[in-house]
Amino acid sequence: ENQRVSVAVVDRNGNTIVTLRGDGAGPQSYESAEKKAYTAVSWNAPTTELVKRLEQAPNLKDIPGTLFLGGGAPVTSKNAPIAGIGVAGAPSGDLDQKFAQAGVDALAK
Repeated sequence: ENQRVSVAVVDRNGNTIVTLRGDGAGPQSYESAEKKAYTAVSWNAPTTELVKRLEQAPNLKDIPGTLFLGGGAPVTSKNAPIAGIGVAGAPSGDLDQKFAQAGVDALAK
């Protein structure tokens, strides 16, 4: 969709497996993508859903290494998290989330 994004994939323990920085992606997008992936795999939930949890538990955002913005999606096997995909750099978290979920969907095929 002609967006300038970075993508990160982390394993179940949050260790970075691969990162890709698209042409023109902002310098902050690399680290943001990793944190979104880590957050998604840690809670086995899309980061767009986790943002909603901040209303009841605002201290969640203080956990080191996490980022509660749209763009993180867990990769699961038998409903258990095995990896996380994070995308950052699009003009909205909704687009980042769409791209992260597309990665998860591609792996499910």
